[in-house]
Amino acid sequence: MSPGVIFERAYRDLKQRLADGTLKPGQPIEPAQMSAELAASITPIRDALHRLVGERLVEAPNHNGFRLPRPSEAELRDLYLWNGQMLGLALRQSRFEALRDIDLSASVESSTAIASLFHRIAGAAGSNEQAQAIGQLNDRLAPYRRVEPCVLDGCDDDVADSGVATAETPRQVGKRYAAELFGQQPLGLSAKILQRRDHRL
Repeated sequence: MSPGVIFERAYRDLKQRLADGTLKPGQPIEPAQMSAELAASITPIRDALHRLVGERLVEAPNHNGFRLPRPSEAELRDLYLWNGQMLGLALRQSRFEALRDIDLSASVESSTAIASLFHRIAGAAGSNEQAQAIGQLNDRLAPYRRVEPCVLDGCDDDVADSGVATAETPRQVGKRYAAELFGQQPLGLSAKILQRRDHRL
């Protein structure tokens, strides 16, 4: 297997662990341990971690090891507000025909559904830069998206959301979700999301 293929596999595997909560916010990441768990040499693991640092998904404080970011309440609020601004811009610029063709019928894990919807709304705006920016925000918010439905709807941790309602257009779903999460008391919502996330650690 070529070094490039090994690096890409290590990068994808590490990124998936960040998204699915296998690695926790604030947790140190030991390249040697990841090397053993992912069956890859330490060099591509380190290279993948450095790439994730560049994407702001991993931190390397003072170039002394790696860890997952653990944002403060204010930092998480800023991230959500920036995501809301990007989503609102994409909605204003989106083409109705492109939004209408987005399939909302699939029942998937709610955090995946929301991230996918936001990315598709960005794509419907016809801007690659917007799509990439919202994709990066999706990645950075992935550890917290898993608890968003319970914070917004008051559900228990083991309740799985069935997905977005197919009776609404993607534009309506996006606006409603943005209003709930980004528009109303973002400081309070960010605190609740952090509390719920910490509760599940």
